[in-house]
Amino acid sequence: MKKFFQHIILLILALTGAGWEAYAQTLPDDSWTLVQVSENSVHSYTVTGDINMALPSEFVWVVNGGTLYTDATALTLAGNGTTAQVNGVAGNKSTLFVKWDDGTGAGYVYAYEISSFGCQQPITLQSKYTGVQVNKVAEATARFLKEARDYCTDDGETYLGIELKGLAPFNLTYKMGSDPAVSLTIEQTELMDLDADGDTDDYKLIVPGWAGITEQTNIVFMIETISSDGTTGTIGSFGSHTVRIHPLPDKPVITIK
Repeated sequence: MKKFFQHIILLILALTGAGWEAYAQTLPDDSWTLVQVSENSVHSYTVTGDINMALPSEFVWVVNGGTLYTDATALTLAGNGTTAQVNGVAGNKSTLFVKWDDGTGAGYVYAYEISSFGCQQPITLQSKYTGVQVNKVAEATARFLKEARDYCTDDGETYLGIELKGLAPFNLTYKMGSDPAVSLTIEQTELMDLDADGDTDDYKLIVPGWAGITEQTNIVFMIETISSDGTTGTIGSFGSHTVRIHPLPDKPVITIK
């Protein structure tokens, strides 16, 4: 019964952010790893407690800037979604999932351990808490830099500029006319500043060109999907790009009189 009331008190303090914990510590700890995540992405986090414990401990989890879940599909809340106290499993481990769904910017998740006997590190020790800091980047967006362009059949290989915002790598699918969709994975190192706006966020989609066309033809490219960090993004203002292909003029004829 004593252990039960200890746990209730600790959970109330974690939920309110008040009391000894808020007084003793500055969270997040600057020494925690900082990682980039996409807004609304779901990531798993595993904490390993003292491996010398005879029985698995309980772990108190707290998230800021996201929501705690027990599953990778983010359907079942852990605790109230902000704080959860869960039993460890074999190996004295605990795994929860965070959906980073509270806007862009900074966030963090941390946990601490309470042994099966109700013991835990003093709140005055920073080592009581283990956590991860995140920087939440806006969901991916994709668009062509231009709505259309003109092309002469003898111009050879060309490219279409695609602007990509969000967290690389990007998974993009596009179609050329009625051809089957093509899937690409685009790394940050493949991006450049094609539109000279100061941002390295443009991709060169190389196309081989169109030779031998004898009448004007329009070919429409369509961005089908864009995703990043496991999260589906949005397609921007120029979701399609039309290449207007112009045939070469015939050889001129000279008439002598």
